[in-house]
Amino acid sequence: MKLNDTTLIAVLCTLLTGLLHAASRDIAPFGPLVLIAPIPILLYALSASRTWRAFASAFVARVIGSAAFIYAYADALAPAILTLATVAAAAEFALVVALTRLAVERLPSWAGTLSFPVFATAAEFLIQLGSPHGTFGTLGYALIDILPLVQVASVGGIAAVSFVAALVPMTIVMLIRAPAHWRSVLIAGASPLLAASLYGVWRLSVPSEDQARVALASIDALTFQSVEDPMRANHVAAAYADLVQAFQGQELEAVVLPERVFVDTTGPGANASALLQDAANRIDARIVAGFDEVLDDGQHVNTARVFAPRASRLTYVKRRLIPGLESGLVPGREPLLIGDRAVAICKDLDFAPMIREYGRRGAVLMFVPAWDFTLDGRLHARMAMVRGVENGFAMARAAAMGRLTVSDAFGRIVAEAVTSDRGPTVLVAEVGLTSRRTIYSRIGDAFAWLTVAGAVLLVVSLVLRRRGPA
Repeated sequence: MKLNDTTLIAVLCTLLTGLLHAASRDIAPFGPLVLIAPIPILLYALSASRTWRAFASAFVARVIGSAAFIYAYADALAPAILTLATVAAAAEFALVVALTRLAVERLPSWAGTLSFPVFATAAEFLIQLGSPHGTFGTLGYALIDILPLVQVASVGGIAAVSFVAALVPMTIVMLIRAPAHWRSVLIAGASPLLAASLYGVWRLSVPSEDQARVALASIDALTFQSVEDPMRANHVAAAYADLVQAFQGQELEAVVLPERVFVDTTGPGANASALLQDAANRIDARIVAGFDEVLDDGQHVNTARVFAPRASRLTYVKRRLIPGLESGLVPGREPLLIGDRAVAICKDLDFAPMIREYGRRGAVLMFVPAWDFTLDGRLHARMAMVRGVENGFAMARAAAMGRLTVSDAFGRIVAEAVTSDRGPTVLVAEVGLTSRRTIYSRIGDAFAWLTVAGAVLLVVSLVLRRRGPA
């Protein structure tokens, strides 16, 4: 089936894809819609009289689809950064659609079916390699609520989930476009989807080997106070210490508190570290808390301090900083593992290759102090959850202005609470643990590089032949 290349058809397809993307990507609530979002623009692109018309329509559609991203970060990011990110995402999508159009025209149907997911995944991955935001904005995160499909991340990382998210609509498009070749289309499109679904169902049936009981807490009303006014630092620490001591007798392994809430002072009275160490001794559990620290040379670092009962304090320094917002901080260099327990901070979890080191070294539970932007709380919690699926570890993530989230190694949300500035938010949960290492923790981004190789082969094929047999 071919659509008529009229202005009306172009506008309708552009709007439909744009609105579906706006409803399904980034912070938008209807993630599964991403499985059908590209269909209108792909159908139009394969029918357009000129490639530039397909490119332009796809570009505009993706700009419309960035509405949720722009809405979420309009107050947090500079207009120039928002504009650059939106234009870059639109150009990437338009290029992928244009290349897909050429592949369908010139290559066999099975290759045309694979072209869109291969180009989309490869482009996404290559951009991530140089992006200061890591995997943020990745297509695959739209499927985080479809757990059987998310399990492919344990094999190929988030790139494998993105591949699945792009393969579904392209298979549908090819069945509509070339029904006479349905066998080759289904072999190329449906077979990987069936395999991914069966693998996901099997993996979700694997039982846990152990349990850990953790608590998370946030007092959003105090989030900015220590950093903005060090005179309030001890007050903030005392409020959290009192809150934590309420967990006494609950046989917790750890309590996780948000990112960059605490500051040590040199004035009279017990400072934040002393108060939290005393609380850890009283509840007989670790406390993992986010600090703003000042180095001897006056530079600041964003740290997670680990207070163990009657033991020396350990410190992790955040390694991935938010451009602009954390430009005055110095990044860390080393991971922190305490046996098979790991520590990372918020933005670190956007960078899959870096976090894979924890999986490779056998982590089974990660503690994550975090600080979100309220509207993106759910998205960032789910992005972090995917790192757990990739590497086979559970996660306890406490985010100020976001969510307190406990998830297992398979991405199941065990417990969750939305934080509020109206009062303290606390969460206690027991989460299953597994010591099984994942394929992804062993082979890393091999699948993503495979799509890059596939994209190169497709481009070479397009150059060498004007049109292949169906």
